[in-house]
Amino acid sequence: MNNNILPKDVRSFVLSRLTDPLAAKGLAPQDVPDDFDLLSEGVIDSLGIVELISAVLDEFRIEVDFERLNAEELTIVGSLCGYIAQKGAASGTRKGAYSELEIGDPK
Repeated sequence: MNNNILPKDVRSFVLSRLTDPLAAKGLAPQDVPDDFDLLSEGVIDSLGIVELISAVLDEFRIEVDFERLNAEELTIVGSLCGYIAQKGAASGTRKGAYSELEIGDPK
């Protein structure tokens, strides 16, 4: 069974948690573009971002080093989902296994 973290899986999880605020903006989860910024579009506030990230980390059983956090990537749907999937794949993370990841510039 392939349990690699895929961007579409992260995206599905993220947007499923935001169904009501998206609906208030007239959007269905499947209509949200990858470049959609959850914070600047008013779908979620800064506390909501923290709660969402915590839920993503719990769901995909990963840890994030917040010291090197790139806040812009964190609030954009495609960037966030792709980053989690990319780092999970690069470190061999599978859903259900813990590893440490950093969000932001890997340099």
